[in-house]
Amino acid sequence: MRGRGLIVAVIASLVGAVPAVAAGPEPGWLAERLTRAPVGERALADLAAFDAIAAAHGGNREVGTPGFEESRRYVDAQLTAAGYQVTYQDVPYHGFGFDAERVVDSGGASPRVLMAQYAPSTPVGGLTAPVTFLATSGCSAAEYPPESAGTVVLSRTDGCTSAQHALAASQAGAAALLLYDVSPAPWTNLRRRTPGSSIPVGFLSQQDAEALNPGTVTVELRGHDIHGTTVNLFAETRGGRADNIVMAGAHLDGTPDGPGINDNGSSVAAVLRAAVLLGPYQEHVPNKVRFAFWGAEELVNVGSAHYIDTLGPAERDAITLYLNYEMLASSNYVRFVMDGDDSEFPGTGSPGGPPGSGQVEAVIAQGYGLQGVPIKKADFSEMRSDSEAFMAAGIPSGGAHGGGRGIKTAEEAAVFGGTAGQFYDPCYHQPCDDLAHIDVPALKQSVLATVWAVGRFAVYADDVRAASGR
Repeated sequence: MRGRGLIVAVIASLVGAVPAVAAGPEPGWLAERLTRAPVGERALADLAAFDAIAAAHGGNREVGTPGFEESRRYVDAQLTAAGYQVTYQDVPYHGFGFDAERVVDSGGASPRVLMAQYAPSTPVGGLTAPVTFLATSGCSAAEYPPESAGTVVLSRTDGCTSAQHALAASQAGAAALLLYDVSPAPWTNLRRRTPGSSIPVGFLSQQDAEALNPGTVTVELRGHDIHGTTVNLFAETRGGRADNIVMAGAHLDGTPDGPGINDNGSSVAAVLRAAVLLGPYQEHVPNKVRFAFWGAEELVNVGSAHYIDTLGPAERDAITLYLNYEMLASSNYVRFVMDGDDSEFPGTGSPGGPPGSGQVEAVIAQGYGLQGVPIKKADFSEMRSDSEAFMAAGIPSGGAHGGGRGIKTAEEAAVFGGTAGQFYDPCYHQPCDDLAHIDVPALKQSVLATVWAVGRFAVYADDVRAASGR
């Protein structure tokens, strides 16, 4: 690994030396000690490193790219310098690459277009056809006028999934489909998947869609399937009970459409800082702590699902709990903590986590409460991340996130500040998901809360184990 020795030498000074101590009587003794460190500034330095990596490698850190590989090397070097033995698990994945993404309207305008993942391609050079502006939702073929056959249809994403839009458009005989969101941030453009589509599908921002000239349009959208292998990266304490493992994780990969600094560099930094601070104590912690940095989450939680699928029953049972972190530095943030016991949203949304998840939730919330900052409980369905595989395996789970493409309410703005009626993170999956568009205080608070939870469970997780009945 070229240059690794230099990286380790440079970052070794960040680890620091902590004298060995005996365990105190309180479950939070180690957590309290770990959170004395200036951990927020160190996490910010991690984000600066990820930002530079993305800038040097095409503006992203997507799985299968040099940006992801360099991110992996950075995390490996940090953990190695902290005294961990870093291990890897190969993860097969099915992705999608993009060869051409181009739209030119009758006036010569060429707005940014994003090809749908797993959609079929246009011919080389594209297809040229009249454009049909659809006034309805476009969720069924009956909504398409007869003259839309053979045209490029432009439609909002209202009312159904992009895949359902694509099916309806193809049934109506459309040559291609362009979709856009009606959005509080009309400049944003979000790529989605349309597996099973029989026509090319692309996405425009609202402002570009509304400015598209009538007449003919040329659409060139070409891509290809990718079958590759990425990795999950792990580091665990040398000491601690191997039958009472505490896991904390965050996905390391980003999307093809931005640097991925909030999503999910912010959470990688939080978990990484917790690991580095725990390093000097790793021989003596009562519970083994395993840190995970997942690959291919942006392809729908591929890395974490593969990990759980490859564990035997005894290996799964040895995992007492899992902590998952997502987008901790959203610019219009809310400090969301996952509702582990379903007490906040009984009977709505997704159910709570497996038994014991309420105890996990309480400790995560405590990490914020000790800082005197408010939180809001969130349904597990709002995270849709690597915790899903653990929950499906019956492992108590919890986590925190700062919000993505949800819209901040007036009540939330009154508590957390920011702007009501806007996305929690307007740069979610956008080129602007960079270092300049994170909320630094939110980052520091959530990193500190992450360190607190890891430190507490490293010492004491019997409450979770007892509640789980496992």
